[in-house]
Amino acid sequence: MLKDDSAKKYTMTKMKKPVYKHPDFVIKTDDKRIEKENKRLWLSLQIDSDLKDSLVVILKNPSRATKDISDKTVYTVTSYVHNNRNKYSQFKNIGNVIILNLIPYYQTYAELLATSNLNIIDKENEQTIIELTSMHKNVIIAWGDHPKGLYKEYEELKRTTFDSLKVNKNQVYYVDKLSKNGNPKHGQVWGYDNELKEYKL
Repeated sequence: MLKDDSAKKYTMTKMKKPVYKHPDFVIKTDDKRIEKENKRLWLSLQIDSDLKDSLVVILKNPSRATKDISDKTVYTVTSYVHNNRNKYSQFKNIGNVIILNLIPYYQTYAELLATSNLNIIDKENEQTIIELTSMHKNVIIAWGDHPKGLYKEYEELKRTTFDSLKVNKNQVYYVDKLSKNGNPKHGQVWGYDNELKEYKL
């Protein structure tokens, strides 16, 4: 819950967000949501039933996507992988895309996270990142710059995530470019022709 009505007022000033369906090439979906805490720990999207490898993509925080509906970010990320599966060897054997987040709480407008009573550094989410990156080699980081008012917390989340990726010896990538703050381009604004690049841990 927010400390005041700022989320309601903010949302009312915005245009209604469109509802996205998962792309037609997505065969099966699953997720782990904690409804009472309004958070999602992971979202899994199967894009090829014959291929067994999984790709992990780490974003900022969930907007709206569940196993039943998509959102702009998840739609763009899965479409990028699908559209470029013949271009990049890293995607050639990917049958499943797993979406994780630095912050697990649903909020379409990330700048409102700082005005919430949420514990942004969520230990259950951190453990989820550790476990799933230990199981799957290829990881794309795509979380964008920090939400307003959460710079310190965001830096800590990035640090613990990078520590996990180092321990698990993941192959880490980003798309297109890093921001002036050194953050990877957010998945929502990937272009399908943007280049996949290796990230040096």
